[in-house]
Amino acid sequence: MHTSEVPVDSVAVVLRGDALHRKARRWSLVAFLALAITLPGILFIKPLWAWLITLGSGSFMLAAAGWGLIMAAGPVTALVCALVALFLRVEAGFAPRSRHRRFGDVLAISGGLLVSFTPALAALIPPVKAILTGYIAFRGQGQQYPQVSDPYGFWQAVAYWFMGAATLALLAGLYWRTKWRSRNHPQA
Repeated sequence: MHTSEVPVDSVAVVLRGDALHRKARRWSLVAFLALAITLPGILFIKPLWAWLITLGSGSFMLAAAGWGLIMAAGPVTALVCALVALFLRVEAGFAPRSRHRRFGDVLAISGGLLVSFTPALAALIPPVKAILTGYIAFRGQGQQYPQVSDPYGFWQAVAYWFMGAATLALLAGLYWRTKWRSRNHPQA
């Protein structure tokens, strides 16, 4: 045995699921940091504004620009990072790893399913409301379709919304179908 040979037991193998889980934790940490930086600016808006207006013109401009940047970019950063962390955690749940986290997997997959199918469920609200009330309208003039006076336009608008909801549900379903298939048929 040469001195440069390393015993097999001492080589650390990082499985894909473990790496994805660590990435998800890092993204969630960034989301929490963005939220922690943004929340004081939102919660203490009146005292901060009262302090800002007492500053001089140059310092007011810089402080207001920084505060506006935090209030505009902070929530978006927190939301995007949280979504990336959620779906990295979902990917980790379907990938091979050294330790299984049953409760965390169920929680992440449930959250991922909810986030994936929410746009399709939201697109069902207008046509269901239209069927119940007999009236549907789009923005703009001439885009109002009462069922009584314009049944063709009404049902066409309702069908439009149903097709949109079906398309969104199909896209989410295709994503989850590949996940379940990879779970049932692991690659060699």
